[in-house]
Amino acid sequence: MSEWEAKIINQIEKGGLYLIELSETAFYPEGGGQPRDFGWIDGIEVVDLVEEDEKIYHVVKEKINKETVTCRIDFERRFDHMQNHTGQHLLSAVFLEMCNAPTNSFHLGDDYLTIDIGLENINDKIVLNVENRVNELIFKNILVKSYIVNLDEARKLPLRKLPPTNVDIRIVEIEGIDYSPCCGTHVKSLGEIGMLKILKTEKYKNMTRIYFKCGKRLLKDFQEKNIIINSLIKNLSVPQSEILLKFDSLQSEIKNLTRQLNSLKELNAEFIAKELLNESKKNKIVKIFEDKSFEEVQTIASKITSLRDDLVVLASLKDKKVVLAHNGSLDINCGKIFKEELPKFNGRGGGSPKFSQGSFETINDLNDFIAFLSR
Repeated sequence: MSEWEAKIINQIEKGGLYLIELSETAFYPEGGGQPRDFGWIDGIEVVDLVEEDEKIYHVVKEKINKETVTCRIDFERRFDHMQNHTGQHLLSAVFLEMCNAPTNSFHLGDDYLTIDIGLENINDKIVLNVENRVNELIFKNILVKSYIVNLDEARKLPLRKLPPTNVDIRIVEIEGIDYSPCCGTHVKSLGEIGMLKILKTEKYKNMTRIYFKCGKRLLKDFQEKNIIINSLIKNLSVPQSEILLKFDSLQSEIKNLTRQLNSLKELNAEFIAKELLNESKKNKIVKIFEDKSFEEVQTIASKITSLRDDLVVLASLKDKKVVLAHNGSLDINCGKIFKEELPKFNGRGGGSPKFSQGSFETINDLNDFIAFLSR
């Protein structure tokens, strides 16, 4: 049911909102690990659902001045919850059947779904076997039933866990596969789930957290990944089966090129350091680089201090950063200077007595600070 008529039998104003009790409702309030329904009463959005004293209150932002109203659920959202909640029941049942691993908690959110199972160690083979078994059962389109039983009747059923209550209990049964006490919404048969995919697993406390998707969520996930894979196939000029091999090859090539580049950067930094030392006529070297990164500037500064006892002031205009350094032979505390003077130039930073660095929001502040250091 996604649309129906009902009478308003109670309307309570509370904190600028209105809590409406209907003569009958198909709106699902949050519970059993499943989020609430979205929807409308006479076109007015239901912003929340509250369950108190066996009554469901529909929270809206404006008063409804009618006795009979038309209610409508966001059924796309509801069906998504139906697919994934039933998928969770089935996945939990199969983990219990194949691994003797009970489900300790369940999360059905807008972004991801998880179950935490009582299995500390899991491998890819177990995941694949469970996933295959789950989908095999989905393809058989087994019926999903729900019915109410009392506690004595519930004890006669092969429930995964008996709920902590002595009132009548709703059972959701996947025929011959699973019997679960549950208040949530479910599909009529497993075929409506479409398919289930385990996306990843991770250790969580002394359990394993299983991430999965079903139905339309899974279709959307597949569509997004298919776009990415087709883009990789096109850009790498390889078939899908060779993407990982190509990726490994490119990673190896990048590592080799990075090593070569770093070696050349070292040589270049040493060359620039010697050039600056040759040009220097006093024991202070000041230089602003327009096109070099601050990382390169730091390397040049280290090279200079390893070769001579000069005070070094180097800056990267590109990154708006400056370094002040020496090799320890000078009675100058670089870190102290930066700590005391940087705030006067709207700069941030610090460092040790021999090596300190600072960063600035504007190039003007950087230039003013370098002018101060150059005096």
